[in-house]
Amino acid sequence: MMQPLKICFFVPFYPLIKGGAEYQSKIIAQELTRSGYEIVFISGGHLADTISEHEGFKVYELFVDNSAKEQMLLYQNYMAKVLKIIEQEAPNFIYQRILNTFTYRLSGYAKKQRIPFLLHIADNYSVEFTKGIRSLLKRYLFKQILGANPFIICQTSYQVAKIKEWSYEPSLKIPNMHPPIKEEVISRDMKRVVWIGNAREVKQLELFCKVAQDFKDSTLCFHVIGGVPENEYGHDLLIQMEECFNLEYHGRKDNVFINSFLQTAALLVNTSVSEGFSNTFIQAWMCGTPVVALNSDPDGFMNRYSLGINCEGKVEALKMGIESILKNKDYLTISAEIKKKAINLFSVTENVTKLTDLLRK
Repeated sequence: MMQPLKICFFVPFYPLIKGGAEYQSKIIAQELTRSGYEIVFISGGHLADTISEHEGFKVYELFVDNSAKEQMLLYQNYMAKVLKIIEQEAPNFIYQRILNTFTYRLSGYAKKQRIPFLLHIADNYSVEFTKGIRSLLKRYLFKQILGANPFIICQTSYQVAKIKEWSYEPSLKIPNMHPPIKEEVISRDMKRVVWIGNAREVKQLELFCKVAQDFKDSTLCFHVIGGVPENEYGHDLLIQMEECFNLEYHGRKDNVFINSFLQTAALLVNTSVSEGFSNTFIQAWMCGTPVVALNSDPDGFMNRYSLGINCEGKVEALKMGIESILKNKDYLTISAEIKKKAINLFSVTENVTKLTDLLRK
């Protein structure tokens, strides 16, 4: 009997799901396992080095020394641990989610050992380069990474274009994805407007609070789901939310709660400065819930498939966008169409098949 092909997944924080990178990696790993691959996770960001098993996956949980010396040495000691594990595991492929400083040593090792290296871009920042002095090292490292001939996977056409600026051709473009969401027999509450996310400053939750205040004379109820940072900014947000009598703060919740909530909500509002390919957008669409976003339209999907409204940075357009969708007499028909489109567009099986086709080349 043939041994299954093994892939080492290099992903931060796993099995903790701190953000989209960990969640998407988990989804892809589960689907690859169903296709017969063996997945081993190597994950930094933990309190100590240990080996665990999580949902059937072997996980190397590693401590990362973030001292100034280690950063100057491009995490030489940490990456020595990582590369030793890879040598022991002897994978057929290495997959990294998120382009970062670690990619430099990881890609070089993969090239030297002739292990195919898949680099999955997970944000726009990592492929954006300024002309200042600070960007010189970032540019140098990226050039070295490209010299290792990785198979680069992008989420959006924008990321593809940024890679092509380096005269390098990405291997794949696949959007973020989501497994089918369990349907619940619940009614849609047309007064329920929700904001979901971890409220870092770039998420601009304060703008959602302002929108809630703008609707103080309406019957709409505004909801916030997600963590708030334990700092002055987070403290101010809690005060601002408390002062909005038509806003309810739910705190951190798991995906089961979020998916149930989205099936009852009339609308998801996003106020981020920018988004790569938001998991929350996909969850909303798969629940038939349209999105009103201040700045984001992931790869043009929202406009192309009529999944919501992008306000293109105009804060005053948020209120108009909300009113436009909620007052549409064909809302339920539009909602059903959004759900149908999303299930096809963000199918795990369809999108991971593109990845397995690449692995077979």
